[in-house]
Amino acid sequence: MKLEAYTLTGGLTPDQIGLMRDKAIELVETVGLQIPHEGLLNRLQGINGVSIDKATQIVKFRSDLIIKAIQEIKYPLPDYYEDGWVISAGAHQTKIVDMDTGKIRETTLKDLIEMIKIGDALDTVGSASVVPMEVPIQLQEIIMHKVAWENSRRRANDMFEHDPKPTVRSTEYIYEMSKVANKWFALGLYMISPRSFDVVELEIIDKFLDRGVPMWAGTMPIMGINAPITEKAGILQAMFETYACLTMLNLLNTKSYNYIQIIDSFIAHPFDMKYSTFVYGSAEDVRGTLDKLSIHKHLKMPLAAKSLLTAAKEPDAQTAAEVGMYTLMAALAGAKEFRCGGLLTSAEVYSAEKLVLDYEIVQYIKHTLQPEEFSDEMLGFDAIAKIKPGESFLEHPATFKYYRTLYWDPNIFLQSNLGQWQELGSKSLVQYANERAKKLLAEHKYEIEPEKRRELDKIYEVAAKDEALAKERQF
Repeated sequence: MKLEAYTLTGGLTPDQIGLMRDKAIELVETVGLQIPHEGLLNRLQGINGVSIDKATQIVKFRSDLIIKAIQEIKYPLPDYYEDGWVISAGAHQTKIVDMDTGKIRETTLKDLIEMIKIGDALDTVGSASVVPMEVPIQLQEIIMHKVAWENSRRRANDMFEHDPKPTVRSTEYIYEMSKVANKWFALGLYMISPRSFDVVELEIIDKFLDRGVPMWAGTMPIMGINAPITEKAGILQAMFETYACLTMLNLLNTKSYNYIQIIDSFIAHPFDMKYSTFVYGSAEDVRGTLDKLSIHKHLKMPLAAKSLLTAAKEPDAQTAAEVGMYTLMAALAGAKEFRCGGLLTSAEVYSAEKLVLDYEIVQYIKHTLQPEEFSDEMLGFDAIAKIKPGESFLEHPATFKYYRTLYWDPNIFLQSNLGQWQELGSKSLVQYANERAKKLLAEHKYEIEPEKRRELDKIYEVAAKDEALAKERQF
C-alpha cells in the first residue's frame, strides 16, 4: 500500500470562501464595472438581467447570470498536467542574463529562439520567453508565437499560454498562423483595476466573438495601489472583477467556452512602498497564493502558483530561499503547475541558468513529496534479520533493485564530497547551470514540420509588409 501524499492545511475555509463569493457577486450586481466599448455595450443591451448606464458605461449583471457563467467554465487541460508537475517558463521579458558574459542586456530574436529551445528541452509550458527587441514592435508578438510554435511542443500551445494579444491586426495574423500550425489559440481579457478594461483589448474581443475562440477573464490588482491594502480585501476585489469579466464573456462569446485565467485569478499582489515595486516571492505573496489555491480547490479549478518568481537580482541564496520555500508551500497545498521559471528581479530579467535551477528545485520538491510505498518489502524485516554482524547491504538484491529508483539523481545539485568537487574543477552551482543550459540548447532536436514552417514564413512576410499593422496602437 502507499502512504497518503504530504499535504498542507490552511488557506481560506469553505465558509470564508462562500462569504467572499457572495460579497463579490453582490458587488457585480450593485456596483458593476465599466465597459468602455460601444460595440460590446450594444451587444449586451437588452439581455435580461443586464443593466447598462450609457452615460458612465457601467454595466451590472444579475446574480443568476454570474452563477451560470461560473458553472459553465471549462478547463481543457493537457494530459501532461494530470500525469505530473508542470513548469511554465518566462513571459515577455525584455532583459536577459547573457549566457557567455553574465551581463544583463536587452533581449534579441536569437535569445528568443534559444530560450524557447532550452525551455522545450525541460518540457516547459507557457507563453514565449522573451521579447525580440530589435524586431519592429508591431511584429514582436507575431514572431514570438511563430518561434514558440516552430521550436517547441508545448509553448503557447495550451491553456497555460496567457498573454493577451496587442492589437486587432496582429491578433488576426496570430490566429491565422495558429490554424496553419494546428496550435492553441485563445483570447484573454485582463481587467484594469479597479473595474475597467483597455479599449484595444475590448476591440479584439469584439472582432472575434463569432469565430468560436475560447476566451478567458483575468485581473491583477495590486494591494495599496489599485486595490485595498489588506490581502483579503485585495482578493475580494479580484473575485469581483473576475466574476464580472467572466459573466460578460459568457453572455457574448456564445460560440465557444470561457474560463477564468488560472495564473493571477483570486489574488492581489503585494507592493513594496519603500521601493515602489511589485514584490514577488515575499512572505505576503506566498500567503496570498495559499489563499488563492484554497479558492481554486473550492471551485475545482486547476492549481497553479507563480512560485518560481523572486525579487532576487541573480541566481543566489535569496533566489533559492524564495523559490524553494514558495514552491514547497504551493506544492504542499496541491499546486501542480509552477509558473515563471527563469525570471529574476520580479519578472524584469530572464535567465537560462535560473530556469535550470528552478527545474532542479521543482524536481527536488517533487521527489520529496511523492507518496511512499509502505509494504513488507519496504520494511525489509527479513533482510535485517538475516544480515550477519559487520556485513554490508551493498550486494543485497534490494540495493540493486531500488538504488536507481528510490533515490533522486540531481542534474546540477552535486552530491559529491569536497575532494571530488575540487577534482571536477570547484565550479559554482551557477556554472553548472550555465553548462547544462548550453548542453540542452546544443542537443535540442524538435522542429515543426517543414511545410508548416514554410506557411508560417509566408504569413509573417505578409505581416511584415502590412502598413496598417504598423500604424496600429501598441501597448
